[in-house]
Amino acid sequence: MALYVLNDALVKLTTRQFGPGQILAVRGFFATMMVAGIAHGAGQLRNWRLLRQPMAGARSGLEVTTAASSVAALALAPLATVTAIMMVAPLLIVMSAVLMGWEQARAHRIAPVLLGFVGVLLVIRPTASFGDFNWGLAFALACAASLAARDIVTRAISPEVPTVLIALVTTAAVCVAGVALGSRETWQPLDRFETTLLALAAICAALGNYALIEACRGVDLSVVTPFRYTVILWALLLGYLGWGEAPDARSTIGIVLISAAGLYSLLTNQRR
Repeated sequence: MALYVLNDALVKLTTRQFGPGQILAVRGFFATMMVAGIAHGAGQLRNWRLLRQPMAGARSGLEVTTAASSVAALALAPLATVTAIMMVAPLLIVMSAVLMGWEQARAHRIAPVLLGFVGVLLVIRPTASFGDFNWGLAFALACAASLAARDIVTRAISPEVPTVLIALVTTAAVCVAGVALGSRETWQPLDRFETTLLALAAICAALGNYALIEACRGVDLSVVTPFRYTVILWALLLGYLGWGEAPDARSTIGIVLISAAGLYSLLTNQRR
């Protein structure tokens, strides 16, 4: 989580100079090279055939939508607010489990989800006017949905597929998607300082992605997910230090509700 919020902060610093496609492509290139080096050092590149399964491809596609919506959100909305909305992802996982019949629809599962969505409404404040709506918050909500789907799919990938190969194919997919999206943009020179920031962001994103994949495999998500909420504290701190961002009273209440709903859901499930 620390690596992810550092990645988001570094990406946000580049959004004024680089377009979304260039950000995804440049960061994705650095991340792919680094993960490929790790995979080569571990002797796993020769096992690339293990990736020929639908769930590995599905995860790569969800990684692309997660990265793209995240960059768009960070360009248009405050760091802490975007981060808080993304933390709805664990509640979406719970809701998905109920809707797909994996879990029974009981009060201790449904109530936190409803409370979390109340928090989201307080943060995004939907209006009837498209001109007044902050589309960065909509992208953040889309990112949360993509994150939830990505974590669910990750657990469905065969345990025989090495984590580093999953990380490699997903970072490569983001890079390719960035090149495709960037073909319609006017690219800025790569000798800018922002390129160095994206290289650092790539290190954070790749290592964070590797750590999350490793954490989600072979354990219940309820064990891993509570640690996600530490990212909100780091985002609040970095958002204030970097951009002077501070949520207003209503957004603060919404952030607290989202965090409380997620933690309550997890703690209740752990006790049971």
